Amino acid sequence: MQEEALEIQVEGIELVGRVCWPEKGPGSSSHKNAPLLILCHGIPGSKPDQKTVEEDGGYPALAERCCREGFPVFYFNFRGTGESGGNFDLSGWKRDLAAWLDYWEKREPGRAFWLWGFSGGAAVSACVAARDPRVRAALLAACPAHFDGLFRRDELEGIIDRFRDLGIIREAGFPPDPEQWLKDILSINPEQCIEGAASRPLLLVHGSEDDIVPLEHAFRLQEKTGGRARLIIVPGAGHQLRKEEKAVANCLEWMKQLTKNNLL
Repeated sequence: MQEEALEIQVEGIELVGRVCWPEKGPGSSSHKNAPLLILCHGIPGSKPDQKTVEEDGGYPALAERCCREGFPVFYFNFRGTGESGGNFDLSGWKRDLAAWLDYWEKREPGRAFWLWGFSGGAAVSACVAARDPRVRAALLAACPAHFDGLFRRDELEGIIDRFRDLGIIREAGFPPDPEQWLKDILSINPEQCIEGAASRPLLLVHGSEDDIVPLEHAFRLQEKTGGRARLIIVPGAGHQLRKEEKAVANCLEWMKQLTKNNLL
């Protein structure tokens, strides 16, 4: 596996990511026609400087596992998280993902893109996939149908304080307009747009015991696709499906079947 660190600027914000190529690199004959799988993380729930070790190795380990299965994989930090700059802004995350697609389209013309999003990253992936034909398939894990109830206006001050404590709101003056910031978050609404994503292969994966995004959200999303999306419910699984072996294995198998059937 060959790994490469990357940086781009979006609206003056530095975004950092890494790409993992199977075998000898992007020109390797074994995967030159394979889609680029883009991993989209969720909203952090803990401080990045906490001295806890991810038992599953986090997104780098997931990328490596996908790479071993023959998929070129790209993962990155949205604005406000990890190594990237800026402050948490969910509508900005949508622009971040679109900018990375622009980058990869120029660098790898003709290559298809698949999105594998988790929670907030799944919601952003759904909205981008619905409107961007460059995305040929999407996997949405623990995806909210909407953020109503998850981000409440009467809790706005507390939400901002919590995100500041988590380190994803980093500037003292951010957000300059809290009401507009919340409105922008609520504008990321997979339920309203997911039908557009269902014109291509679409997988929904949800844990039966998700205590953050209730299972009902998955049913609502599938209903909005007219049943065209495949839904996998993982018994006993919680919200962090990246850490659930059965969820990851199901997603990998689904991608292998797409490849086998030449749905690239």
